[in-house]
Amino acid sequence: MASPRRLVVPLTLGALLLSAAPASATLERARAAQARGELRTAQIELRNAVRAEPSSAPLRAALAQASLDVGEADAAEREIRTALEAGFDPVAGTSLLLRTYLARGRHNELLRDFPEPAADAAAPVAARILAARSMAQLALGQRDDARRSALDAVRRSPEAADAHLAASIVALAAGDLAAAEAALDRALEAEPNSAEALLRKAALQLARGEVRVAADTAGRVIAANPGHVPARMRRAEALLMLGDDAGARADVDAALRTAPGSAAAVYLRAVLASRAGNWREADEDLQRLGSVATNIPGALLLQARTKRALGQAAQAEDAARRYVARNPTDARGGQLLALMEMEGGRPDAAAGTLTRLVSRGVSSAPILDLLGRAHIAARRPREALEALNRAAALAPDDAGILSRLAAVRLMVGDATGMASAAAEAARVAPGTPGARELLAIHALSFGDVAGAEAELAKLEPAARNGEMARVLEGMIHTLRLDVPRAQATFQAILAANGESVQARMGLARLAAASGDHATADRLWGEVLARDPGNAEATRRLALSAIGDGPRAASARTTLEAAQAAHPADQNLALALSGALLRSGDAARAAAVLDTTPLRAARRGPAIPLALAEARAAAGQWAEAENASRLALAEATDLAAPRRQLALILAQRGDQRGAEALIEEGLRARPNDPELLGTLVVLAGRKDGVDAALATADRLADRPGTRPGSATLRGDVLMNARRFEEAARAFAAAYARDASLTLALRQATAWNAAGRNREASAALSAWLEREPTSAPALLALAQLELAAGRLAEAERHLGEALAGSPADVSALNNLAWLVQQRGDPASLARAAGMAELAYYLSPTAEVADTLGWIRLRSGRAAEAVPLLRQAVAASATRGAPDRAMSYRLAAALRETGARDDAVRVLEPAIAGPAAFPERADAERMLAELRAGR
Repeated sequence: MASPRRLVVPLTLGALLLSAAPASATLERARAAQARGELRTAQIELRNAVRAEPSSAPLRAALAQASLDVGEADAAEREIRTALEAGFDPVAGTSLLLRTYLARGRHNELLRDFPEPAADAAAPVAARILAARSMAQLALGQRDDARRSALDAVRRSPEAADAHLAASIVALAAGDLAAAEAALDRALEAEPNSAEALLRKAALQLARGEVRVAADTAGRVIAANPGHVPARMRRAEALLMLGDDAGARADVDAALRTAPGSAAAVYLRAVLASRAGNWREADEDLQRLGSVATNIPGALLLQARTKRALGQAAQAEDAARRYVARNPTDARGGQLLALMEMEGGRPDAAAGTLTRLVSRGVSSAPILDLLGRAHIAARRPREALEALNRAAALAPDDAGILSRLAAVRLMVGDATGMASAAAEAARVAPGTPGARELLAIHALSFGDVAGAEAELAKLEPAARNGEMARVLEGMIHTLRLDVPRAQATFQAILAANGESVQARMGLARLAAASGDHATADRLWGEVLARDPGNAEATRRLALSAIGDGPRAASARTTLEAAQAAHPADQNLALALSGALLRSGDAARAAAVLDTTPLRAARRGPAIPLALAEARAAAGQWAEAENASRLALAEATDLAAPRRQLALILAQRGDQRGAEALIEEGLRARPNDPELLGTLVVLAGRKDGVDAALATADRLADRPGTRPGSATLRGDVLMNARRFEEAARAFAAAYARDASLTLALRQATAWNAAGRNREASAALSAWLEREPTSAPALLALAQLELAAGRLAEAERHLGEALAGSPADVSALNNLAWLVQQRGDPASLARAAGMAELAYYLSPTAEVADTLGWIRLRSGRAAEAVPLLRQAVAASATRGAPDRAMSYRLAAALRETGARDDAVRVLEPAIAGPAAFPERADAERMLAELRAGR
């Protein structure tokens, strides 16, 4: 009986040549070519030998192996069949024939032509047939049959390498890596030089990260057969992972000499070209692959990267999208596709791509970081915050992620969180520009100019001259009210970067502060043209657009142009429609909101809610109801759309439907104050105050409605102007369940009833519970100011600022109190607080305070624009504020503009209206008219 080793199929051409006919020049040349890896030459020489000796079974078998090695499985099949007919070894010949079937993908034919061997069949041949059947069954998805065939092959011939190889492949397909490798090791024990077993061993080593070992394992195959293309490819893959591009290139070139059409070799050559930055060469190789590329793992991804590098965005994105469809959990494809979607100006699409990737369990700091950036670009700061928080948790030492986290925390109003993240980024990488700049912004938000300057001083010179740092420099000059230097700084930024949004914003603020509203509105319009989502520009123009007059009309025109350029932008549409509605043009307000782009892009209830308001203002109640129903469908869990729809239903006479709608919402949220209050409003509108009070009492007694129902009775009485009763109702509710809301409501009611002491007592009671409550301290200070208890007001304002140092109201009121002392030190202290308040919120009241302090400090020229701004801003609420007009006139008089002062004063004292400075204003006007 033949030895077990003789039963293994020879897998190299050299082994078959050794059993061929007596040596000849042709055979020697074939052996030499095979040793050099020139398999095509070896095949040609063997063909010549077969022509010389057509009846030689060994030569036919050798030619079959050579043909199989160069990928000509059909020719190999013809030759091995002839060899078997000529008496070639049935074990080796059958194995080689089976390999031709598998190489050609003829799985069904293999199962048909080679049925399961009989129990008494010769074990060596039976084992080979069963092993091949196992591979065919596995390819056809018949996993259980494949496993049985492989086990039977091993049982019949435990020394057959093919049988163990089949068992290994079946185990690997089942995910059992340990069993797969154990069977592979047994195959190598049976045939240590088995090329297929060695290459599969190398694949497992690569999967374990044993890259150098895998390269050496593939090298054993190459040493025996230099022309073995799969071995060259496996080693090239390992060498690429080791960074040995030159070695990998040598293997790829050798493979292509043997098999010029090898798709795997052409693909790896494209990979090597891309790594060298030769994108054109990589693209040419990928084009050579044609449709075959879609069958090579990674080829579509490489094509996407190559096309992107060549600037062919559409083709790159198409390839990336097809790769992601086939490999939905591959982070590389998802990230690349999202990046290209971002580059194409589609952050929503990028966020969707990355969200799907994360939902499939594929998450990393770079993926979450890119998702955060996509949400930022799509103006979804809350979603960005969630993604960047998770990214920072995975990469706590990534300064870039921490800087972006700081920025998005600032966007959502978390100044403390912003400072914490920025400080951590600066600790990790002290030179991080974004972190230092954010820390400077944080310092400026508290009026800490020195702290902001210290942070900017830590920047490298290049970053110090960057746009953001220069913008901060301009902001520092603005905070100090150094208008010339601030303007010069922002204009220099624009000269360097004509598209700078931040520089335009700085100049717009300066223009508004100086009373040049036309320039300010023009600049806000330029901001929106470059950044349509800019909230400050939108808000400022929307305020300017309310009312009549050329300024309002111009601002509306600017908003209309911005909205027309970005018809799907919800914020712009809401701002424009709101301005139109408040200017009395309800029809145009509705038209702005009722458009196809907004309907297609709608997210949430904001647009239909505003549309319902506009329709209702126009008296179009049916259309208002439809819009409200759309809003409710967008957000069934929100109270606002439900309340709006209920009020519209009641207006249309469906009181029962309105109440049922609110009750439905209360079943899910029984203590929602807005829904509870709506039921009370519905009752009051239908049957008056007594019905509203009865409903308020009934809801307060309903289980589960507190604390939402605690204010209902008092609110009804306040609306009925029964202030003292309201105060007692709030006090009774406070006695049952004390809260800041009830304390503030009670104080408001007592104050409205003219009972200042009782109002103060209500707030003092809460402050005994919560001594640092800023809202209560501020409200109490307001009462004390009104009552002339200035020392107490100053003390409480100081305490409020200790807990909320950026509270504009507290800063402004305390500055006003302090400046009244009139001494230089007090004026300087007051100026610091007023400057910070103005920087944070340049309202009429704050501009008035700061302007007056400037005037009292002997800086009348600087006071005039501030006081003009205050008077102009107060006029948008009706007539100009008389006290503010008096102060503006005083500043104008001081600068020598006496005629202007008269023109400002005359309307201020016209009529009997009283204001604290009336006597001073009348005396000033008389002096001006007298030429004094």
